[in-house]
Amino acid sequence: MRRPTHSRQRAAPNGAFAKILVPIDLSNRHKTAIDLAATLAYRPGGEVVLLHVIEVIAGLPLDEEKGFYGRLDKAARKHLDRLAVILNQREVICRTDVVYGHRAAEVVRFANEAKADLIIATAPRVDPKNVAAGWGSLSYKISFFSPCPVLLVK
Repeated sequence: MRRPTHSRQRAAPNGAFAKILVPIDLSNRHKTAIDLAATLAYRPGGEVVLLHVIEVIAGLPLDEEKGFYGRLDKAARKHLDRLAVILNQREVICRTDVVYGHRAAEVVRFANEAKADLIIATAPRVDPKNVAAGWGSLSYKISFFSPCPVLLVK
């Protein structure tokens, strides 16, 4: 009996991926994920997308708080541009994007629409005394609902 294959994944030599999505928050803890994305990105033509999701606050519409959300957008784009330099220095095609919504749902939606071959997410360290605490993390939610493979890095 043949196992079904993922038609979404594009073949690339040497374990490389054509499109890698890296969800980024505004912290400085994503260097490992970015370095790994640069290593795994297929060349020529492979692309790494750095994505930041601005969490929309329930009951606070975007059009009512343009200044607030605008400041968040500006900070996110500036942060993504700084991180993109790392990929550009390694001659990896990089694109950045900022979207609005609920983080896990937006990352999964974006991965699906962009036809990502891999998501590399920075995962929190797990407390061995309270393993279940990590189940609510963003990386866990993404890995559970993702349309493509997810690589969690610490």
